[in-house]
Amino acid sequence: MENATHAFFIAFAVMVLAIALTVSMVSFGKVRQTADLILYTKDETNYYEYIGAIGKAAENRIVGLETIIPTLYKYYKENYTVVFKEGTYNYETGDITNWKYLPIYKTTANRNWQPSYKTLMERKYGIDKTESEIFSFDLDEETLRHEPWTGSYDRIKNNLDCFLNGTIYINPNNNTNYIDYSKSPLQSGGFISKYKNAKFLETVEEYKYNSRQEEESTTGSLTKEKLKRMIIFTYIKNN
Repeated sequence: MENATHAFFIAFAVMVLAIALTVSMVSFGKVRQTADLILYTKDETNYYEYIGAIGKAAENRIVGLETIIPTLYKYYKENYTVVFKEGTYNYETGDITNWKYLPIYKTTANRNWQPSYKTLMERKYGIDKTESEIFSFDLDEETLRHEPWTGSYDRIKNNLDCFLNGTIYINPNNNTNYIDYSKSPLQSGGFISKYKNAKFLETVEEYKYNSRQEEESTTGSLTKEKLKRMIIFTYIKNN
């Protein structure tokens, strides 16, 4: 009888412990959910409404390097496009006038992608670029051009480091100078050094692009239309 009573108390204790653990896990989940919600509401970018109408801005705001730099370092992981422009900004109306696209660098990538390959600026805006000027950071396009930093996050980050600091990007495939960002068409010296006190108008858009997708069927390779986010930073010359 004594053993049975002892066993009953042990079973009861185990049950109480299980209930306590369950309650703790549920409570922790609710606390984390609440914390995530608070963090979400604090981040204004979560309320951007990316609309598909070409040429229309979903959200505009004035930003500096504190916004541009982390945005650049996420373009290849989140697969969006970053474009640079400059123009005169009207703070009352929010309009940009006398604007133009700013070439980021001149590529020396494998020329086998010509002439069928067209850059974003050609496809979206019909701009006749010079032979090697590139106007955007876009991993899909960089991959099509066989830029030497594609295929590795570390290499892409290294390329961005060189762009921001105005140094030479060394082609890791042959250990030769590839792009001298101190002579980039967008800057004289490093991007950070030149624009450390500058203000930019950030515009978020979406655009359509075709993506080739291989399918295991009799149809073979298909071309599908997709939407892609584009973030435009327009340097305010009259700031």
